[in-house]
Amino acid sequence: MFRAAIARALPSPEQVGESLAHLSARDVQDAADYFSAVLPDFDVALVLPGAEALAGAVADLRGAFVVHAERHPSGFMRLGAPNWADVQRELRAQSRPARAALFTPQLRGGLDELEVLLAATHQGWTVQGVAAGVAHTNDAGRVRMELQGVPVVTPVMLADTPTGLVFERRFPQSA
Repeated sequence: MFRAAIARALPSPEQVGESLAHLSARDVQDAADYFSAVLPDFDVALVLPGAEALAGAVADLRGAFVVHAERHPSGFMRLGAPNWADVQRELRAQSRPARAALFTPQLRGGLDELEVLLAATHQGWTVQGVAAGVAHTNDAGRVRMELQGVPVVTPVMLADTPTGLVFERRFPQSA
């Protein structure tokens, strides 16, 4: 169902973004089930704007905390949650570093994701993977994450062509 929602938006990049912003509850749950099955274990779902519903659904399935990443007025990414002090206290009480999964609606250039990865590392957390609703194969985001040793998991890979976005056909691992 999730892939079908994206298919209806092709070839327009704007419509893909709009589709991701207005997914039905069923589409969100389908994607959450996919991510819950393929992501490594994690304690914290790091959420970039636009991926809140998806990250929340996966975190509920996994029993993980949800921490939002937002651009601070000074320009850097800041991590936070309504219960931020409790989250930090509980994660620090563990016998191992906290494991995180980073959720993004669309992985393009990967700079925001890299910045959140660095903020998580500053907290002492290890990012286990990036969960991208859609990954754009013409952009460097996937490479940037994998060069950091962080795998990218996505149910949909899109390629940018002269006629617009299409499903990627060069990579068989696309779900």
